Amino acid sequence: MDSETKETQELQRTEAAVQESAAQAEALPQDAAPAKKKDGPLSWIVTMAITFAAALLFCTFVAQPRYVMGESMQNTFQNNDFVFVWKLGYQPQRGDVVIANAHGTVLNEDLIKRVIAVGGDHLVVKDGTVTLNEKKLTESYIKEQKWGGNNVDVTIPKGEVFLMGDNRNNSADSRLIGPLSVSDVEGKVAVRIYPFDKFGTSF
Repeated sequence: MDSETKETQELQRTEAAVQESAAQAEALPQDAAPAKKKDGPLSWIVTMAITFAAALLFCTFVAQPRYVMGESMQNTFQNNDFVFVWKLGYQPQRGDVVIANAHGTVLNEDLIKRVIAVGGDHLVVKDGTVTLNEKKLTESYIKEQKWGGNNVDVTIPKGEVFLMGDNRNNSADSRLIGPLSVSDVEGKVAVRIYPFDKFGTSF
């Protein structure tokens, strides 16, 4: 038998074996197919732990939900408004509404206030007017155009901010406790979520 004939026979036998295997596979009952492995409790616990850790890191370093407490930012914000505070890489800017840590001061609480002046600014608060770097501020956001409180004449140290509430007649702020360190500013109020009819970023 020559080599060409042998190769032909080998090829025929191989094809026959493949066809037989395919036929046997088709003949298997459907429930004989390998069952998909079900996820166990451990897999569920790991998934939940990862999700929780991701949410915790997000709220710690990126953005955090907060409730407005008190009346010091009326009429811009009301008590129990629900907001998100942006934290990641934030540096205070004049006009921003921020959450600041005033623990360790006579207020000993977190504050929601507006940044009026930053490091290097010369600020004068007198007889219900605010003068910043020798220019009188026009403040459309304050609750009452006539307001009182402590008078201030200060140049804000580098790395600090001067905060005031929009409800000037009912706000304990930097007029009482002085400027706060930038490191005490937790973040900027980026968006109001609730009440839904006031959802937005303009304040």
